Amino acid sequence: MGRGIKGIIGRLRDSVRKLGGRNVEEGSPAEEVHAPRLSDEAAELLQSLCGDLGPRPAASEMSAKAAERIRDEFLSFTEDAAITSGSIVPERRRWMLLSLMVSAVLVLAFSIAGLPYLAMIPGLMYLYAFFSSFRRRSSFLDRLFPSSEAVSVHAVIEPYGSVERTLVLSAHHDSAPVQGKRSGFLSRFSDQSAAISFAVLLASAAMQCIAELFQGRFLRPNMPPLLFLLVSVASFAAAAVSFISVYCSDERYSPGAGDNLSGVAAIAALGRHFSREKKSGRGLGTTRLVFVSFDGEECGAAGSRVWIEENRDLLLNPVMLNFDGLYKPEDLVFLSSDGNGFIPLSSELAARCSALSDDMGYRIPVVRIGLFGGETDAAAAACAGIPATTLTAAAPGTETPAHTDDDTPDKVSPEALSRAISIAIKLAASIDRKAAEKKDDSGLFSDGRKYRLSRY
Repeated sequence: MGRGIKGIIGRLRDSVRKLGGRNVEEGSPAEEVHAPRLSDEAAELLQSLCGDLGPRPAASEMSAKAAERIRDEFLSFTEDAAITSGSIVPERRRWMLLSLMVSAVLVLAFSIAGLPYLAMIPGLMYLYAFFSSFRRRSSFLDRLFPSSEAVSVHAVIEPYGSVERTLVLSAHHDSAPVQGKRSGFLSRFSDQSAAISFAVLLASAAMQCIAELFQGRFLRPNMPPLLFLLVSVASFAAAAVSFISVYCSDERYSPGAGDNLSGVAAIAALGRHFSREKKSGRGLGTTRLVFVSFDGEECGAAGSRVWIEENRDLLLNPVMLNFDGLYKPEDLVFLSSDGNGFIPLSSELAARCSALSDDMGYRIPVVRIGLFGGETDAAAAACAGIPATTLTAAAPGTETPAHTDDDTPDKVSPEALSRAISIAIKLAASIDRKAAEKKDDSGLFSDGRKYRLSRY
């Protein structure tokens, strides 16, 4: 009789566990991950930050005040929180566009004068500066542009034992510019049309060089053939209209709730979680946790590059999980490339994080950013040799309120916050030595159990 009752109770207990989304073997510890509660904390903090801070241009007084406000949040879970600053070019996009037009004027002038080989010099110099800004995160033109101080903030939670690795959980607090609304003919022109027009202008100069070599007029000033003249003038005109449309439009800044106070709120909630875990004796054994909010992401991830250079002493065997634009849960992806498609991220880390999401009952795929598809702070980490990926719901091709006046807290789903937080908690456990020592044949990032860490 008693044995039968125990059997019934055992079966009921197993059923309850399955209904709760956990299939935990008898005697194994339950997962103490409270993602729903943490996502509620993050959503409340997001509302508070967005209401207190307003728009935050990179390297501005408003962005610096945001860093101070975020530091106060970080101090609520650790005494080891600090603000750092470094020089960046906040209006880099506009200055690079102006440099493009100066180069275009020179290319056109030399082409019309029948000196296309001289036209190639300023054109190629600009292309070198343009592409080096993606690959090297800076270019020789930066020395000519006005600079300001980007103010970032970070917090640290040390493990119980000696540090063997570092997990960086990052976001950014500066907000993006919103271009003035353009209608009609001008709405068709943008940075991309300026770049394409310049490329056509330079290609025309190159073809003119080849034609004059065959005609024996290469080193003599002369009028270019009519076809080259028409192509050069038309492409220059398109570049000029693009420049006027973008550079001279009214510019204001987005509230930046999803892009990217959502990420800031998520890492602050994670900091509180890991602090409570450590105080209760369940902290990490050998993994240092660094929570960082960058300034200057919206101008080529310049602020994160400066922060990494200045805080190398914190980054022992580092791995970075970056959050950016946590809008809708169904749109979440992990990035395996960044920097407008020019910079590879850690495909291994992205795949591992995606596997964690599978274990937790939802699928988050790995995608690549296409050419000129955007940039996140993971790009700066990758350039510094740090394995990194970004979790985002604002990948190219996804419609979001990012970079608009509508980027407000109501556009951020609590479920997206919950999933981001859950994955970060599981990732921290999986790369910590204590978790590594317990791994079975299924691998470091899977312990044979399924998790569902969200109630939404």
